[in-house]
Amino acid sequence: MHIQALRGTTDLLAPDVARLARVERAARRLAKCYGYQELRTPILEDAQLFLRAVGETSDIVQKEMFRFKDRGEQDIVLRPEGTASVVRAYLEHNLHKTEGFARLLYLGPMFRAERPQAGRLRQFHQYGVEAIGSHSPWVDAEAIVLCVEILRACGVKELAVWLSSMGCRPDQERSRAALRERLRPRLSTLCKECQGRFEKNVFRVLDCKHPACQEMARTSASSPFLLCGDCQTHFGTVREGLTAAGVMFDDTKVFARGLDYYTRTVFEVRAKGLGAQDAVAAGGRYDHLVEELGGPSLGAFGFAAGMERVLMAAGDAAAEAPAPARQGVYLAVLGAALMPQAFRLAQQVRARGMLAVMDPEGKSLKAQLREADKWQCRFVAILGEKEQQAQALSVKDLEQGTQQAIAFDAFPEAMAQHAVHTQS
Repeated sequence: MHIQALRGTTDLLAPDVARLARVERAARRLAKCYGYQELRTPILEDAQLFLRAVGETSDIVQKEMFRFKDRGEQDIVLRPEGTASVVRAYLEHNLHKTEGFARLLYLGPMFRAERPQAGRLRQFHQYGVEAIGSHSPWVDAEAIVLCVEILRACGVKELAVWLSSMGCRPDQERSRAALRERLRPRLSTLCKECQGRFEKNVFRVLDCKHPACQEMARTSASSPFLLCGDCQTHFGTVREGLTAAGVMFDDTKVFARGLDYYTRTVFEVRAKGLGAQDAVAAGGRYDHLVEELGGPSLGAFGFAAGMERVLMAAGDAAAEAPAPARQGVYLAVLGAALMPQAFRLAQQVRARGMLAVMDPEGKSLKAQLREADKWQCRFVAILGEKEQQAQALSVKDLEQGTQQAIAFDAFPEAMAQHAVHTQS
């Protein structure tokens, strides 16, 4: 019996890796324009990090974390999200002392033990940014604009930005009480899960997918979040920034982010092609998390996007990258006795930073030419008995349709000069 990949995981073959790499390049390129620097955090983290940061009533902690004891009986998790890990790294490496305000980009795999479905795997990939060290609403607006720009660069054309404010901690206490008061008369008609959320985390009812819960949670035409004057001003500035940047948004939708650390601005980007759960990116402000993890009182804002869902939302547009220019050389070897010479030449080309591929199996010249085309090589260098006697390769330029003889000793540098010319 063949052993297969675990349920909810998938192998990424070359075309899949290429599509993910395009998303990563877009995220890196645009984040750099906004001053973000990349960091990488471990896949394994102390479970207490997420219990403290994400909240014990969140779905991530209650149902979705891969959690286990290591050999030393330490409580370990596979990281389910990026924000807590980034804040932990920010504090552990004293960036709050050396940099203060830091803009950080992360990319990599995350893990959640949720029911696998299209675009939602147990091991999935995210990119995200965290701007740590500022309470300014302009940081919120700037990050949301960046989020939209990355999605558009990845080919997500039809998207909608949902924008809201959950208010500060005192606002949230008043909002919880008001929402419970509105839901209490019909508590018995909520789904069983939301009946449990009623006392533990009533805001989670706003994101329930059960139709009856959605109807009751959203009967009011106004936001369920009651904002103080300062939070209203903050939210108004965020809207002003987005308007100035030309980003359309909808601030009438009722929703809540499910993690305990969110305060004030929250947003989701919805995209077509993802079904009922159509959020492709989301985030918000978290002004207490740094302090709750042992650091100073610092404001922060961030967002994350699942790369697999970005590719689903982009659809065919994700594959609309321009065809790569042919590059590199394929050494077509006609005879096993010539392999040592071909191997030396290939290594000399590679040492100069250029792609060099050769056939180790002794295929026919016709088959090797097909291989060269598959690799999208610019050149095919043929090495047969005639070339060996002349100490010169027959080099075909598959892009220009020309052919010339190049001496063995001049060949590596000729290929390297071509690489420099095409990259300049």
